[in-house]
Amino acid sequence: MIIRSASQLERYLRRVASWVWEEQNDARHHGLKLQEETITEMLLLRLAQECEHLGLNVKMFNRIEEGGSTKTGKVGNGADWEWFIETKHCQVGFRVQAKVLSSGLTPVRGALSVGKYEGLHDDRLQTDDLIRDATKSGYNPIYVFYNHSWVSDRALFGSPHHIFTVRPGDWGCAVATARFVKNAAGNKLSTHIPGMLPWHRFFGWDRSCVSQRAMAEMAGEQEFIAETPRPEWLGIMREGEVALNAYLVEHRLQGVAHFDFTDFRG
Repeated sequence: MIIRSASQLERYLRRVASWVWEEQNDARHHGLKLQEETITEMLLLRLAQECEHLGLNVKMFNRIEEGGSTKTGKVGNGADWEWFIETKHCQVGFRVQAKVLSSGLTPVRGALSVGKYEGLHDDRLQTDDLIRDATKSGYNPIYVFYNHSWVSDRALFGSPHHIFTVRPGDWGCAVATARFVKNAAGNKLSTHIPGMLPWHRFFGWDRSCVSQRAMAEMAGEQEFIAETPRPEWLGIMREGEVALNAYLVEHRLQGVAHFDFTDFRG
């Protein structure tokens, strides 16, 4: 797909979200569950491969397990990523925690169960950590949810439930603010989808900050941090993977990604 405008980028992001939606459905069909780290890495790799010829430079690095620390412990599922997005008009950072929608059969009837995000704990201590660490670094704390249709309440992904037009596959990648997630009760899809936006409505580029406009309209009343300082890990990337891995361990990060739109020919 050739991307020459903001609207074409939106269509591309919708297509990628639909791909995440279908990949999860196919995995479930074959008895597999894709983990948060796997989906995130596949997602970033696809963006890097398909947009490089347009001048979008994506540099990323995920934590090397061999470089782990017994003191800090292994980074588990859903561990934070930092995404730094740089355009000609703004530079914005996001501290991202990914969660996958669970699915399964009810033990009695054998029917699909309601959608839940099993990685969201009732005490929300992980969410508090996300907000604290993001704010300290000048980043916006967000959740990215990877959704699919293998749940009994999949009708919640349909347009009749939302004020905007949406296809079910658009929800393959969805965004919510950490503040909304912190204040939401439980871990059900029905509780969290009112605070979500499909990611094509949250990320993008034009002469203003799309994410800032989106967050102003989202539930949760989270303040947007418009100008993120250039992250320390951008310089450490040039020192090699050993140094960068040590940085990720120290800062409890699963990975980092730099989206450089400054030479984007869209």
